[in-house]
Amino acid sequence: MKQKKKNKFFTFIFSLLPGAAEMYMGFMKNGLSMMVMFFISFVPMILFDYMEVMMLLSIVLWFYGFFHARNIAGLDDADFDQLEDKYIWEEFGDPKWKELDQKKIRKWGAIFLIIIGVAELWNYFFYDIVCRLIPGDYWNDIYPVVKEIPTVVFAILFIIIGIKMIRGKKEELNAESEEV
Repeated sequence: MKQKKKNKFFTFIFSLLPGAAEMYMGFMKNGLSMMVMFFISFVPMILFDYMEVMMLLSIVLWFYGFFHARNIAGLDDADFDQLEDKYIWEEFGDPKWKELDQKKIRKWGAIFLIIIGVAELWNYFFYDIVCRLIPGDYWNDIYPVVKEIPTVVFAILFIIIGIKMIRGKKEELNAESEEV
């Protein structure tokens, strides 16, 4: 699909949903990847009670999507024609992000869906089945721990990802300083 500037009013309206304006202008990879990231940021908040911290990520993604679309729409025709349709993570210039191909995206998407599925099964089995099997006094002692296990698993997953990101950046900076 050929990218082209479209009606400014509709571009503004579509820019209210991250990724929609990019798709409207013909940047399908860019728009779809931004939209998926935005909606995925809501999943932990919907599934777990105490993941409101994820709202910050959703807000940042919304603002980024809005201004990204407005900046693309505001380019002059020559610069607009030179834009390539890339996934949103490819725009940040880090070579590691460019290595993400369809197989890796599918793999991580599948892992994310499996974690969500396991968390939902956990909620079903422990709230609906185990709750009936354990006497009330014991359940009152066990419930606070069991209830928070999916949230703790997500927190640990986020910490591991953060540590890997920091280590990767630190190794990259060390490699650059050794080259100089």
